[in-house]
Amino acid sequence: MTPAPRFILDENVVILAQQGLDEHGNPSPVCADLIQQIIEICHTIVVDDVLWDKMFAQLNRPEHYYPQPGPSLLRAFLNALQIDGKIVGLGHTSSPFDEELDIPSGSQDDTYLVRLAVETGAILVTTDTPLRQDLESSGIRSDYSLMVVPPEEALGLL
Repeated sequence: MTPAPRFILDENVVILAQQGLDEHGNPSPVCADLIQQIIEICHTIVVDDVLWDKMFAQLNRPEHYYPQPGPSLLRAFLNALQIDGKIVGLGHTSSPFDEELDIPSGSQDDTYLVRLAVETGAILVTTDTPLRQDLESSGIRSDYSLMVVPPEEALGLL
């Protein structure tokens, strides 16, 4: 039996889910559906302390609230913490890896996400097209067999 997929959610995916938008600012349920389905199905969200803190800082910003009454992702994440194995990785920070200096400068601010993906092998979900391209062009994606996908593709993996 194949183990259930594990997902790392870039905080931008979480923000867009909370806002009910896509990366172009258009109304879209994709990011919210992705998170809701990951939580409802037997899949895991992988975080470390850096990502967890960034996600919660963003969700607590008033400009990132859903424009109409809707589901609170903050509440959904806190509820998911009560389910064994639903959110894993709290209590540590991902370690550096040798090739992280090969990440192009435009994506260096996302090194914490790449560290977590390299350490855990979880699927990295991001709307950041330059990051996906940088991981491909630097060889990091293939060297570590990383799966780095946009939310729409991740939704199709469920």
